[in-house]
Amino acid sequence: MRRSAAGLLGIVLCAAGAFAADPVALRMENFTVTPSTGPLVFVEVKNLQKQPYRGTISVSPPGGWRIAPARREIALSPGEVQRVAFAIEKGRNMPGNSYPIKVTAVGAGVTVTRRQNVVVASAPYFKPTIDGEVSDWKEAIPVKFETAGKKTIISTYWNRRGFSILVAVEEDELVARADAVQFALSPADAKTGTSTDDEGMRFEFLLTTGSQGKASCFQLATPGMKLAEVARARSLGPLKYEDAQIAVSRRDGVTFYECSLPFGPMRKLIRPSEGREFCLSVLVHDPDGTGLRDWGRAAGLWPCRRNRLAWSRWAGAKWPDDPPFDNKIEWGLCSSQY
Repeated sequence: MRRSAAGLLGIVLCAAGAFAADPVALRMENFTVTPSTGPLVFVEVKNLQKQPYRGTISVSPPGGWRIAPARREIALSPGEVQRVAFAIEKGRNMPGNSYPIKVTAVGAGVTVTRRQNVVVASAPYFKPTIDGEVSDWKEAIPVKFETAGKKTIISTYWNRRGFSILVAVEEDELVARADAVQFALSPADAKTGTSTDDEGMRFEFLLTTGSQGKASCFQLATPGMKLAEVARARSLGPLKYEDAQIAVSRRDGVTFYECSLPFGPMRKLIRPSEGREFCLSVLVHDPDGTGLRDWGRAAGLWPCRRNRLAWSRWAGAKWPDDPPFDNKIEWGLCSSQY
């Protein structure tokens, strides 16, 4: 099987240990329901060694929380990744949707610690009006991150018929046909291939404005497409997605990309129901300002999760030398933010 250069680079980074001499890499997954409901939470652990790893994993949550068990034992073969589950027996929702977590692995004579600010990544049940006014997004669960001092805020809703997303982009100006929001949805168990011969497993869209200021949505990928097709820069014209509702507005230095997609074409792979988990990630194209903003970086993905085949190329886009991170980041559907 042929592998892309980006895929080989990612494999080398993880295999060689992009985390210095650490025997394992750690990442706390985002919550897909609010902590006050007592959900399971997961830690990803990857063995970076060429020999088996045995050790323990523990999670230190914010003050006043209670996580069980106190620690879990883990055994990994070389290069293996496992998800280790813990239960929140007592937790509370925090303002700003930012939860400082410390994860610790003890094994192979080394203690490895990683600190992360985890978020609740979930879409409450609601049908917003897509009209450029964003007041009806106040019941969403906003996810915020910064790139070069500029904020990006992602909010989502769902209902039985559609999935809606609002991306608020702090930027100096909106440049038509250059500034854009690119996002991908995938089933929870989907994987991104590393060869152009592989098939994609994502629904991918682009939101942008034309020279006359009219907002447009383009469908860049559907499950089953060869990754060779999405790897080449395609003209957007034939990819316009007429079934989307979209509005782009701007006020006080912030551009608001608002979009609703029908669940019909996605229903077989991402069924709209409370508690459903899936994957969602977002790229913000701001070539005249911050460059490419990547939710994957903010969500704490490992360097080996960079993959050029995870995102579709399109004519007019400017891409950095380093590939974006993978688009397979945990998200969920819930009843409300409470």
